[in-house]
Amino acid sequence: MKVKKRTEGKIKGCLSIRDMYKYYKTNYDEPVDYKIFAKIIKHCNKELVRQITRESECVELPYRLGELQVARFERSFKKPSNKMAVDWAKTKELGFKVFHDDDNIYKWVWKKSSAVVKNKTGYKFTTIRYARREVPKAIEDKIEYFKQ
Repeated sequence: MKVKKRTEGKIKGCLSIRDMYKYYKTNYDEPVDYKIFAKIIKHCNKELVRQITRESECVELPYRLGELQVARFERSFKKPSNKMAVDWAKTKELGFKVFHDDDNIYKWVWKKSSAVVKNKTGYKFTTIRYARREVPKAIEDKIEYFKQ
């Protein structure tokens, strides 16, 4: 008896702006050009990042998908040195390994508790590099974040 192999899933990867544009184009009568559409999406995303990082807001996502925020966690110095984050800039200057010694860690947090989605544990939120790098810039400007 032969066992059938499992078929591929419907979703093969992450959705991009181009995928959103295809959906938009098929569902609207007078769609705008792709370049304009992409600029609008990118501008909205940058504004969302600015609102979360610079104004320290907790943004509620539409369609009851939860909330996004940057949270502050206290750093634990009890970890062994191989698990602590290395400060590579200082390490290159001094010639030996230097670890970050900040009292707090700042992370992007997706609060899934208020989300109405099946199998929440199967979803993961990762930020783009631009959003991750906005947090240290905001910290330099003395912006306080939520403590977790």
